[in-house]
Amino acid sequence: MKKSEKIIQAKETFGLKESETIREIRRKINSFLKEWHPDTGKHSAEECKEKSIHLIAAKEIIMNYLDNYKISFKEDEIEKYKSPEEFWMSRFGDDHIWSDLEK
Repeated sequence: MKKSEKIIQAKETFGLKESETIREIRRKINSFLKEWHPDTGKHSAEECKEKSIHLIAAKEIIMNYLDNYKISFKEDEIEKYKSPEEFWMSRFGDDHIWSDLEK
């Protein structure tokens, strides 16, 4: 199996979307691991053990991908994550026409 196929399969194991933050990825992975932990899971011990082994392997694939993924600091990429206020200011500036009308 190709590396990309393994990553996609691991992504699907945790129900990850095509675009997630690292925080969201960790939260989802931890949620699955907690649900299927043999000591606390709601399923049989054997079923939890097998599922946990599968989840841990998928987690290693995802974490390895994240550890080696290059994050872009290009300005056009950063611009995609502007807050609404930053977008407004970059678009219209401090123009008095668009300022608070109640002043």
